[in-house]
Amino acid sequence: MSRRGRSGPVISLFAFQDIITSVTAIVIVVTLFLALDLVQRKQGQASESPTVLAEELVARITALEGELAKLHKELDRSDDLVQQVASTSPAELRAEIIQRELAVEDLRQQLQRQQDREKRLQSQEKAVAAEQFDLNPLRQRLDQTIRETRELQGQIDQAKQENRLLFTLPSGTYKEGWIAVVDSGRITVAPLGRAARPQAFVSTGTFLKKSAAEAMVEWIDRERLRSAYFLVLIRPSGPRTFDALEELLQSKSMSFGFDLIDAERAVLHPERGAAP
Repeated sequence: MSRRGRSGPVISLFAFQDIITSVTAIVIVVTLFLALDLVQRKQGQASESPTVLAEELVARITALEGELAKLHKELDRSDDLVQQVASTSPAELRAEIIQRELAVEDLRQQLQRQQDREKRLQSQEKAVAAEQFDLNPLRQRLDQTIRETRELQGQIDQAKQENRLLFTLPSGTYKEGWIAVVDSGRITVAPLGRAARPQAFVSTGTFLKKSAAEAMVEWIDRERLRSAYFLVLIRPSGPRTFDALEELLQSKSMSFGFDLIDAERAVLHPERGAAP
């Protein structure tokens, strides 16, 4: 009988054998690495010093002994408390519990009162701060008034020391007031009610002679002071000068009055004039 010839593709197992061989090699390499790691760990553990291990064990034992001592103390306290409770009657325990509850309630009330007091103090502090803020302008004005009062008092004291005559216009007078001190050939004027340096008018001896009274009246016209009131103080040497001034003031229909003063009587301050 004749043999039939093979037909179809030929199957090769060479690739599958390669895969099996590769996987086997990988497993062997991984196994070798794991064995090497185990050997290194064993060597590291074997290289640790017994002295270090002993010190760690002693430290752990010491800590455990300390904790054990604490537990013994707490146990002794518990025993004492148990003995105290066992030796106390239920009625005494109830009374003590009630007393403790009352003490706790008293402490709570004290705490509440303290908190209420703190709230009141805080509200009072806020109110005081608000009042101080509102009073700041008043305080500033008061300080300014005090300074001005002190300055005036100082001026009054200085005027007393200077022994000067002080003049003021009568209350209800709306005119501007001036003082004129008349000497021989000289008139010195200063305003009433305000500090100002006095102004002096003297007779000139030039070709065109001008008396002190004429110089003063010209100044009045320049300053537009015809509606002002002039208080004329006449020294013993100034009657003639006053006569000329009186005639000129009357011709201008101006308001004025006059009085006599001593020759040495101080009236005008060289800087403040007729002011204190």
